[in-house]
Amino acid sequence: MPSVSNYPAPRLDSRPVETFRATLGDLAAHLSAPAPERADTVFTGAALSTDHVRPGDLFLGIPGANAHGARFAAKAVEAGATAVLTDADGAALVPDGVPTLMVESPRLAAGPASAFLYRDPASSMTSIGITGTQGKTTTAFYVAAAAGMSRSGTIGSIGTTVGDDFFPPVLTTPEAPELQALFAVMREQRLETVAVEASSHALTLGRVDGFAFDAGVFLNLGHDHRDYHPTQADYFAAKALLLTPEHARIGIVDIDSHWGRVLAAQATVPVRTTSASGSEAADWRAEDVELRAHGSSFTVRAPDGERVRFTTQLTGAFNVNNILAAVAALAETGRDLAELAPGIAALPSVEGRLQRFDFGQPFTAIVDSAHKPEAINAALRAIRTTTPEGRLIAVLGANGHRDTAKRRMMGRFAAMFADVLVITDDNPYDDDPAEIRASLIDGARSSVVEIVEIADRREAMAAAVRMARPEDTVVVLGKGHERYHALADGEIPWYDPDVLREVIAAL
Repeated sequence: MPSVSNYPAPRLDSRPVETFRATLGDLAAHLSAPAPERADTVFTGAALSTDHVRPGDLFLGIPGANAHGARFAAKAVEAGATAVLTDADGAALVPDGVPTLMVESPRLAAGPASAFLYRDPASSMTSIGITGTQGKTTTAFYVAAAAGMSRSGTIGSIGTTVGDDFFPPVLTTPEAPELQALFAVMREQRLETVAVEASSHALTLGRVDGFAFDAGVFLNLGHDHRDYHPTQADYFAAKALLLTPEHARIGIVDIDSHWGRVLAAQATVPVRTTSASGSEAADWRAEDVELRAHGSSFTVRAPDGERVRFTTQLTGAFNVNNILAAVAALAETGRDLAELAPGIAALPSVEGRLQRFDFGQPFTAIVDSAHKPEAINAALRAIRTTTPEGRLIAVLGANGHRDTAKRRMMGRFAAMFADVLVITDDNPYDDDPAEIRASLIDGARSSVVEIVEIADRREAMAAAVRMARPEDTVVVLGKGHERYHALADGEIPWYDPDVLREVIAAL
């Protein structure tokens, strides 16, 4: 089962065992940059943060929102960096005597530079890039499961899996030096397939530059990251970058949504379309869909007319979309469709994604990571269909330091399917938790849902399980796989499944 809790402590280094060597002169030629002084300076790794610098590294001095990264060049050199790559402004901040390669945009050079150092490691395996507001993690695991877990890797929001090994997460999509190093690790482990969550931030900030995925998958577009993307059109444009020749050789696009149809029409790479609703306009279709309380089954119809029956242990109509996208991407990059079905059937769950827990309680208990309006809607819609006789009791909070406009929408979408909403805190940071909760409640009040407000997350979860009857379902939304709770005075250790088990044991 691909769950963080089921992986052992990380056994692999996040960099390859093999030592790679390049010179500043060679890199300058690769980047079409002016040759630097001391062009024969050798580097054996790359790092964007001084915390990640190792002896022999090239330090990437990238301008940031608050400070230029080259300000930390001296610290990087103290940690063992042999050279710096930066722009003209950054070069003025590098200590005298430190070999420096100047480029116009060091951020956009980070991907090509890292891929150059590690000898284009992604080319040794089938690489699938996945973007969308929701479903990226689950689809990545479906790709790995279908292709064979022991021979596949995933990189995304719950961490990185390399066959049977695991690295904890840092970003949904790692910065380019870490991403290319992980690809090199996977090449050493002789993996055949890698699935990467390509966030909108990653696409606009160049984290996935320097190589092209064998297939780029577009799942959907909802309301998210409006604190980073000013408009929905800007958000879409960022996601659409995946389906350009610089980032993918072929696109797999779900056309059951408006934005999917728009992207399928404007993508600048060849596109294969998917439809879980069975639209005849799609190249890949799901037919004869049967949704059940503990899974679903459906027939995948390929463009050539081949039909293969797929079964999954994960519930929800949206997982039909995710599986269809995963198998279409693999089949379009050379895999036999029929050979993909056993791996999909064997995948029991993905951590924090509609994950069911049996702690001896008489009711159904689920943890899900949904923290965006459309994701909450999809998760609760799926759970609603599997709770025909009972109540759906949802525990819901919203993050601080994030897009404030989505909070009311989260409350409204949750109220569409829940019978009881227990509004609580979820990583408020130093925002006013009461104001966050008030926004959620304001959005939910348009419905007849029963609303209970309990600030303390543990007490909120305890209240939800105390009110649950045997036919009910309790779902704890928001954190999923997260291992922390961020408050005004810092982070505390937290894992929703552990807390859920504890409050159920106290019944």
